[in-house]
Amino acid sequence: MFDAGSLVPIAFLLSVTFILLGITKVLSDGTTRRRLIAAGAAPDLARVIVAAPRDDPGLYSSLRWGLLTGAIGLALILVQFLPYRSNEPIVLGVILVFAAGGQLGYYVAARRLVRIEGGGGAA
Repeated sequence: MFDAGSLVPIAFLLSVTFILLGITKVLSDGTTRRRLIAAGAAPDLARVIVAAPRDDPGLYSSLRWGLLTGAIGLALILVQFLPYRSNEPIVLGVILVFAAGGQLGYYVAARRLVRIEGGGGAA
C-alpha cells in the first residue's frame, strides 16, 4: 500500500506542520498576553483570557482522536499477524472494527468525564 519512500515524506510534512502550528500558537498567546498587560489589564486577567476554558471542546477532540488513532494502530499491528494479505477486504474490516471500538471508547470516556465534571453521581 505505502512503502517507506512515500510514507516518510508524508510523516515529515505532517510533523513540520504540527510543530509550526504549535510555535505559532505559543507566540500568538504570548503576544496577546503582552498586549493585554501593556493596555493595563491585570496579569491574572490576561492569563484567564489566553488559557483554555475548563470545558474546552478541544480536550474532548484530543481524547477522540487519541483513542481513534490508538485503536487503528492496534488494528494495524494485529493485521500483521493475521494470515491474510494486505489487499484483502477482511484486513480493512478489522481496521474499521477497531476504529469503531475507538469511537465507542471515546463515547464512554466522554460521558464519564461529563458526569464527573457535572457532579451528577458516581461514575
